[in-house]
Amino acid sequence: MSEPGGDRWADRRVLVVGLGTSGYAAAHALLALGAVVRVTEAGADALAETRAKALRDAGAEVELGGHDLTRLDADLAIMSPGIAPHSAVASALGLKGTEVWSEIELAYRLARCDFLAVTGTNGKTTTISLLAAMLDEGGIPSTAAGNIGRPLVEAVCTLPENGAVAAEVSSFQLASIDRFRPRVAVVLNVAEDHTDWHGSFKQYAAAKERIVANQQPEDFYLPNLADDAAMDIARRAPARVLPFSADSAPENGIGVDAGGVWWRGRMIFRCDDIPLPGRAGLEDAVAAAGAALAYGVEPGAVVRATKGFRAPPHRLEVIAEQDGVTYIDDSKATNPHATLTAVKGLVNVVLIAGGRSKGIDLSVLAHTVPPVIAVIAMGEAAPEIVRTFDGLIPVEQAPDMIHAVRLAKELARSPGSVLLSPGCASLDMYEGYARRGEHFSQAVRASLGNDPNNTNQGRGNG
Repeated sequence: MSEPGGDRWADRRVLVVGLGTSGYAAAHALLALGAVVRVTEAGADALAETRAKALRDAGAEVELGGHDLTRLDADLAIMSPGIAPHSAVASALGLKGTEVWSEIELAYRLARCDFLAVTGTNGKTTTISLLAAMLDEGGIPSTAAGNIGRPLVEAVCTLPENGAVAAEVSSFQLASIDRFRPRVAVVLNVAEDHTDWHGSFKQYAAAKERIVANQQPEDFYLPNLADDAAMDIARRAPARVLPFSADSAPENGIGVDAGGVWWRGRMIFRCDDIPLPGRAGLEDAVAAAGAALAYGVEPGAVVRATKGFRAPPHRLEVIAEQDGVTYIDDSKATNPHATLTAVKGLVNVVLIAGGRSKGIDLSVLAHTVPPVIAVIAMGEAAPEIVRTFDGLIPVEQAPDMIHAVRLAKELARSPGSVLLSPGCASLDMYEGYARRGEHFSQAVRASLGNDPNNTNQGRGNG
């Protein structure tokens, strides 16, 4: 494994905090480099036990079931993104003065390839997936990795010097970088989220801004022209700024005009070529195209990748269509901003919303009216959602997903949509947003029966 950053790993004591996907990958990579690795993990479930055994067999020391704060001596700590900065283990490392990196910093130190990084409160996964498809279509050795699922540490070890990784990076990961420098950085949007982890919106936005901290004048920064926070970052970004827009065609960037997507005075493709529903899908596609074109992917490859794209599940994924009503799974919408984005470009929406609010004010969901014509509220946040919409439009409460879909079907109009876009986390009722989306799909299919006109097109958006 090549390590171009100049770090020396043999016999270096590294503490890996957290044994999730990224921590597990980081520990394996460090062991291969000859580091002395100790892993500490708060949990002790079956998966943690399996991973611990594999790492112990490879030479690591692994602690499960809690963090022993008296045994944190290390030259460096790799912090998993789920570990909050105000946690006991993070605070103890801070008091000791231990250098702390996120997994993306470690991946950057190990990489030979370039990084094209995307962050934002919503839309990251779809944008990254499409960007990776554009890089691949352009003949560039590439992969999508990071917060999208595949650990960056694992991905970068497979890519050569002429390769590029499309990296989905979160505020958690950006908070603990040092040298991480993407050749292309994209900020899709910055809205209130994860304030429980960061402590305040100001700190959350500051973590997002770190995506440009180490860029150079030859690099590119693509902010969303419609997002004030993203454009505010542009004023301080050291890279070349190329704004993107779904509303206009900025002269020095990429955007939409006259039904087409324009790049530097040339129409690259028509908006109708984008197989993603609504304004959100258009915005993600424009951002991905801008990042690919800035990096040097030829326009024809960008067009081919866009036309053939099918986004990940649970991201504005069309599940079925019947009697002029489209059933859409946007379970990945775990904050109100994502839901506000999801309804743009749709008509006559019956919205299924609710779950665990994470302390975020849900009253902003009232701005979905119109196009939302009725709401089905679920989960812990149901009473707050009912209060938000009461007196505006019909709002009903459902005890579970099956009842929610049944009520939504009764209220739906043609043409229109039944949209699961909860605006809340899923952990009050489900193990994760994916399981919530799967249950929605099952409930829709059960409600619609075996009608031959139903479709499962697998389209999605962030």
